Amino acid sequence: MAKEAGGGAKLSAMDALPPDARRSLLFGPRASTKNLTGSRQSFTRSTLNMYNPTGKDPSIQPPKVEYEPTYKMKPDVKFSYAKVKAVAQQALEENLNEMQYSRETCQQMTFTLTELIRNRVKELKYDRYKIVCMVNIGSFQEQAMRITSRCLWDTDTDTFVSVTFQNKTLYANAMVYGLYWE
Repeated sequence: MAKEAGGGAKLSAMDALPPDARRSLLFGPRASTKNLTGSRQSFTRSTLNMYNPTGKDPSIQPPKVEYEPTYKMKPDVKFSYAKVKAVAQQALEENLNEMQYSRETCQQMTFTLTELIRNRVKELKYDRYKIVCMVNIGSFQEQAMRITSRCLWDTDTDTFVSVTFQNKTLYANAMVYGLYWE
């Protein structure tokens, strides 16, 4: 509410406030003071300074940005059957070519080959694919063996590779699954 002063000039309620209360109403925390009529009037105080215009503590790091899922339904690069088969075949031949079957050594070799094949397939950089690798090693005594598996997947994006190796005393089967993760 404006009042006239002795010279006829109009004064507003803000002019009647002390100088420290006449701050920008756009910045700073809320405060209140009494105006000339005695009622409370709200205003905000500025907390900006010349050295740090944002008013924030520079030692505090901003929160890490977390991105929302893109819901990409199809991969940019599809899982290549030929490349993965070559990687798995090479790993089996390098490690099992001259090996004799022994239960203890073959048990450890299955763990080693599984990690080796999985890591080499990951080096092919199939983004958004989950890689599952299984290796079976057994004694070769001219018997028959069948290995089966079941999976629920999208036939357009998911696939698998099966590689078999055998020498005089053992056989090995490696299965690598490439499952697209949306």
